[in-house]
Formats: sequence, structure tokens, C-alpha cells
Amino acid sequence: MVSVILPFYRPGMKLEDAIESIVNQSFTDWELILVNNNACEISSAIAYKWSETDQRVRVITEPVQSVAHAMNTGLRHAWADLVARMDADDISLPGRLKKQVEYMTNNPGTGAVATQTIFSTDIKKSKGFSLYADWQNSLITHREHYLAQFVESPLAQPTIMFRKELIDLYGYYNTENLPEDYELWLRWFEQGVRFYKIPETLVRWNDHSERLTRTNSNYSADAFLHVRYKYLARWLKKNITPGKNIIVCGSSKNIIRKAENLAALGIRIFGFTDVKPKSSPDLNIVPYQDLTDPKKYFILNLISKRGVGQVIRRHFKKLGFTEGKDFLLAG
Repeated sequence: MVSVILPFYRPGMKLEDAIESIVNQSFTDWELILVNNNACEISSAIAYKWSETDQRVRVITEPVQSVAHAMNTGLRHAWADLVARMDADDISLPGRLKKQVEYMTNNPGTGAVATQTIFSTDIKKSKGFSLYADWQNSLITHREHYLAQFVESPLAQPTIMFRKELIDLYGYYNTENLPEDYELWLRWFEQGVRFYKIPETLVRWNDHSERLTRTNSNYSADAFLHVRYKYLARWLKKNITPGKNIIVCGSSKNIIRKAENLAALGIRIFGFTDVKPKSSPDLNIVPYQDLTDPKKYFILNLISKRGVGQVIRRHFKKLGFTEGKDFLLAG
């Protein structure tokens, strides 16, 4: 029922554990596709050993270096209607596949289901990543994921299970220099695909200094911002009621740069607002006390500082603004 795709290339001690965590799943109707993406001899030997030990395990190769290319090759070899993602660094707890398959079986309208994670790291200064994992874990329903899609990537890639038909309908992983998982989620959100996250920690997400999210430019802040604003601009054009004026929360140089990115994508910014009164000859500053009419204004928060979004959400909800209709949190 499930094709688990696990790309690997770096030499590491975790690959053996990652494979074993799938082999030891309580749900047994799966195939494990190990995609050798120019791996070292040690990692390759581990993969082939498992393919000789368990007939459900296959090794295929993808010479073009990237997770996106490796995943696309794995998808072309996948036999099942459900696809589960797995990373060579991480551990799936024994009940992961069983609970995801049960949810997908019982909820045919859901296209993708993730799980909460147990975040583990060997890096001392990793509080930001830990808080990010906590934020992801707080998102459960489709509505919560949908409203959070432009803040950060709301799903951890090694936890996802999705219907393979989504690939046939909306395309494979994007192989450009960008965060391929986040781009795929945004593409699916745009197409109306429904998401859910099982409120259980079923994957151990292992962070370390050599993890691609820390070393590869595809996962840089600028790469995420580029993808996010491409889809955010399209969302704004589609969802804002004609005649509403877009007001951006924040007026720092960083916020202005973000607003300029949106303007370059065809979004007209009417003005800016800030809790600290200021005036600028170059900006239309609208005092936040004047922003009380949801029929007139659409509020767009671009402040990425943790906690600010929650304050903005509470403030405008009290005034009768509806999230996703009259205001939106982004990063």
C-alpha cells in the first residue's frame, strides 16, 4: 500500500537506523525505495545489504545530485498509491505508517498527512530550529496549515505521506535551486489539496551540522523567501476582494524590501502601519488605530519576529477581521 522513498548520499551512521526504523514498522505492507544519490561506499553497502536481506527493499540510482532529482526518480519507480517520505538522518517510530495509512484510508478527501516530530540535535545553538519544530507541531488541521503556509514551511518533509496521484495531477518535485518540499506544499495548497497532521510525535527529526538544510543554498533564507513570495503574490491576486487596500504591518528596511519583492510581482501596496509612530516622505504610513474597517483594508503581516504574528492576529480579530479573508500572516 505504501512506497517509502529514502534518498541518501552522505556517509553517516544514521542511514542504518533510518532503514531499520522502516523495516520495524508495525504496518508491513510497504516497499522501501533507497535512492543512491552518489553515496559513498559505506552507505551504498548498507543499502545493498538491506536489499539482499528484505525483498521489500530496493536500491535505485540517481546520478544528478539533489534531493529533488532523487525523489523524482524514486517516484517514477514507486508501485503504491501512497508515498511516504523518509530521510537518511531520521527515525520513524514503529506506528508511523500504520497511523498515516489509517488516516488516509478513512479520509479520502485528504491529499497529504504528516506527523508531529521529536526534535533532536547535536548543535548547541539550535534554539531557533527547535522553536520552528514546536511551531510545526502546533499545526494540526488543514485550516491551520493553510493559514500558516506563508509564514514558514508548515510540514516537516520526512514526516509526509501523500497520494501519488498528486504527482500525476500537479507535477513532480521542482529541480531548480529552491527548497523542493516547501515549493511542492505551496503548489498543492494553491490547487486546493487538503493537509492534516496526526497529533502524535511519530518521527525523530535529527538535526546536525551536515544536514542539507544547514549546508545547501537551496535551503537558504533567500531561497525560501523567493518561493514564498512567488506563491504569496498569486494568493493575494486571487483572494483579496477587489477594492481593498493592502496595508503591510511593519516599516523597517527589511519589511520594505519584502514589500518591494511583492510589488515586483504585481502586488500594489497601499501603505504601511507600525505600532511605533513614524513618518516617512517615501511611505504611506497609516496609523494602526485607523485600521478598523475590514471592508476597506486587507492587513498583511510581513514581520517574521517570533510572537508578533500572534499579537497581530489577536488585535485584528477583535476588530472583526477574518484571517485568510481580511488579514494574513506571512514571513
